[in-house]
Amino acid sequence: MSIAGDWYNEFGSHMEIAPGPSGEITGTFASATGLAAGEYALVGRYDTFERPDHGTAIGWTVAWRNERNNANCVTSWSGLCFADDGTERICATWLLTTSATDSDAWESTTVGRDVFTRQSPGSERIEVGARSTRPTSHPAATGGPRSR
Repeated sequence: MSIAGDWYNEFGSHMEIAPGPSGEITGTFASATGLAAGEYALVGRYDTFERPDHGTAIGWTVAWRNERNNANCVTSWSGLCFADDGTERICATWLLTTSATDSDAWESTTVGRDVFTRQSPGSERIEVGARSTRPTSHPAATGGPRSR
């Protein structure tokens, strides 16, 4: 299975991954929620050795800074890419860390989970996600963790 190409999480955010032959990843990430307008560069790594009946280890990072915005935070995802029964998905845990003072550092990181597939979720599914109270991997207006 190739991890190259377009991936969408359950909120409709889109990432495009371009893997290299030595396990490097480059690409872009565009959030469908929050106030992270535009595309952001992503970089990461993946395990090039595939094992039958096992997911491929993958990890990538987005610094929430582009030509429009600097949210002073970074999100890193780490997880597994699966392809069973013809359905490809990436199940990843993420850490969103926001710039903070030393006294507030203990609450500067939020943890969550995303599932990415090759199909963009429909507008109904995105609306359900928008009403969710679970935190997202994208920055809020102030650059801090976003909990909807």
